[in-house]
Parts: sequence; structure tokens; C-alpha cells
Amino acid sequence: MKILRNQFFNTIRNSLKTIVLSLIVSLGLFNINAQVQLKIEPGVLLNTESENLGLMLNIEPFIEISSNKVIGLRFGLALNPQRFETNDSSQFFFDDVNDNAILSFMPTFNHYFNKNYTRPYLGMGLGYYVFSSVDIANPSGGITEARIDNQLGFLLRGGVHWGKTKFGLEYNFIPKADIKIANDLIIGTAANSYYGVSIGFMIGGTKSTLQAQ
Repeated sequence: MKILRNQFFNTIRNSLKTIVLSLIVSLGLFNINAQVQLKIEPGVLLNTESENLGLMLNIEPFIEISSNKVIGLRFGLALNPQRFETNDSSQFFFDDVNDNAILSFMPTFNHYFNKNYTRPYLGMGLGYYVFSSVDIANPSGGITEARIDNQLGFLLRGGVHWGKTKFGLEYNFIPKADIKIANDLIIGTAANSYYGVSIGFMIGGTKSTLQAQ
């Protein structure tokens, strides 16, 4: 009964390995011509319907390709962003007590509007979102798990860099997805899009235009 959940957390562990490997490869490929830096962004989700706390964590190696343009590769984890809707004909109920989560992987682009110490920016990304399984209950009292098919989604974000610190607001647009149990029976839908606010910290590399003192 916990196979899907175990697979999801195995995906998280594999994702962390991918992050480390990506950083090593990036440093090896770009160390001569560019300085790879790392951005870590903890934050909270806005307007969630979950009884549990909505949190997020983004880890993003990035490279400045000019004084006002940055490209990166974002690995994101959002906790409790999903909102569930049951089909009218379904006899199942969703368990809102347990946490749900979304992993995301995407290339990103940021544009900065000046070269000052305080620098407003806008950014975007297009990537892949991986969903955790969902606990459901039926009228007989049995508990089982349902799955949500992974999807492509779009990131839109903006904020301000202030020295080595970033304050940001982001919106992750993810199309609604069917919730399925055995034999691909659809019992409802999940609204996966979410807003989040974060504070970011940059590490690594030499002093850049984003880390002006």
C-alpha cells in the first residue's frame, strides 16, 4: 500500500544526487569561462487549502551570461500545495491530514533591470513536475493510495536582489491532473498550481554583479 509513496521519496533521494552531480559537472564545464554559483531559497506557499503548513525549497545552480541576464537549473520541492476535488460519482474521500508534495526540475532565465546594489528582476522557467501519491479512504474504512500523472509546467517569478540576498514571489502553473487508482479509474482531480514567497541566499563563485558590495 505504501509502494507509490516509497517510490516518491526514492525520487527525492535520487534528485539530491542529481543536484550534487549537476554542480560537479557545471563547475567542471564552466569554471574557466564563467563562475557557477548556487542559490538556496526556502519559502512558504500562499493560499493553500491543506490543514498542514505549506513550505517550499528551491536549489538552483546558475550562471551570469551578461550583466543583467542569468540562466540556471532549478530543483524545487513544494510541500502541501495540492487541492483535491472528488468526482460526484466517487465514493472515496481524500486524506488531507498527511502531507503531499511536488518535485520540479527546470531550466530558468532571469532578467535584471539595472546594475545597482538593489536589483529588481523578472524570471521564467519551463519544466517537469513530479507528484507524490495521495491517500484516500472509502466508505468501508479502507485506506489506499492513488496516483497523479507527472506533468509539464511553467514558472513565472519576480523580486529583488539586495546584495547577496534575494526576496522573491513565484507562481508555478501546472494543469489540473486526474487522480487515478487501480485499473486507471479516475476518482477526482488535483489542482497543482501554487504561489510561493521566498528568501534566497547565494553561495559559490567569485564576487559578481549580483553580489556587489
